[in-house]
Amino acid sequence: MSEFLIEFRFSGYTKEAIKELKDSISKNFHVTRRKIVPHISLVGPLYTRDEKRLVKEVKEVCKQYELVKFKLDGFDNFENRVIYVRIKPSEELKNLRLELVERLAEFCKLSEFDTELHFTFHATLVMNDIQRKFDRIWEYLQSWEIPKMQQYVVRITILSERRRILAEYDLLQRKILNRRDALDRKKFKKTLKNLDKKREPSEIEFKNLTNKGDVYVFSDPHFDHANMIKKFVFRPFYSKKHMNHELITNWNNTVKDNDAIYFLGDLSVGRNRHPIDYWLSKLNGAIFFIRGNHDDDIITRATIIPNSYGVHYGNYKFLLRHDPHRPYGYEGWIIHGDKHNNDLKNYPFINQKNKTVNVCAELIDYTPLNFDTLISLIETGRSYKTILG
Repeated sequence: MSEFLIEFRFSGYTKEAIKELKDSISKNFHVTRRKIVPHISLVGPLYTRDEKRLVKEVKEVCKQYELVKFKLDGFDNFENRVIYVRIKPSEELKNLRLELVERLAEFCKLSEFDTELHFTFHATLVMNDIQRKFDRIWEYLQSWEIPKMQQYVVRITILSERRRILAEYDLLQRKILNRRDALDRKKFKKTLKNLDKKREPSEIEFKNLTNKGDVYVFSDPHFDHANMIKKFVFRPFYSKKHMNHELITNWNNTVKDNDAIYFLGDLSVGRNRHPIDYWLSKLNGAIFFIRGNHDDDIITRATIIPNSYGVHYGNYKFLLRHDPHRPYGYEGWIIHGDKHNNDLKNYPFINQKNKTVNVCAELIDYTPLNFDTLISLIETGRSYKTILG
């Protein structure tokens, strides 16, 4: 009998977020990371001699479903041996899995986990010989926030014995795909377009910003990153030491101890950089930290918040993100970093048409921006390349 596995593979933002987290664990704790596409196992490993019937039965079950939802729901572990992202399944996802198990049990040998009454939906982050490192890895994960965004299953994948795609059922195109079509990027884009036509708008929770002092926002100072001066964005500093000094001075002359600052990522970058906590110890204010693509340290001197964090300030609602990705169905203001001053046509300081605010250090004079100041500039109705005009 041959071995097979049935799973759902993540795509887009969720796929990249989980890959980034796996890479960070591997880097910080020297854990070998198997190069597996981030996924949720639904059935298997299972064994059968009837490959043709396997594909047919998966198709017959899956064609009854279209919009199958789930959410990411923090971290958990199996007996300190496996650490995973917990999945909160919808009733549709639970039923789809149960129907697959019932159909396949008729002619396949299933694993003991498949028939458990309380099946744990999960996406594995790290496993294999981690007991000695478990406590440290677990503590590290407490400084990460996984966004509880609405997610959708778009394809169900059947993997062969060598973990190669045998076939996929596309829930949006409502058909079975062979390996070549399953790997075709153009066909997958068509799947995502179909999803956009049918899925619900993203639900974003907006939290009122209440603070005794002022509230600021700032992104991408890149402490210790010398290449930001003469190579990447051409900052007006004559050395790394000069840049670090000016960034700290501007921050602390602006933000006071009783102020709050929402930091949108990429604090310290470079091979010989100081750790993030080193720089946080030198900066004023209550810091709320969204991790950027370079922020993979253990962080203890700031409050970690999810990437995609909604805030309500004055009469405005803003979605705070490191990158400017706009969630499906959200048409309001986004405050972001990541883009620096490399694409001022599309990502200037304030873009009234697209409702984006780029608060990378280069665009706001290397100084945290007060929310009151931001709103006053938005209300002029003008777009600004930088805060200076």
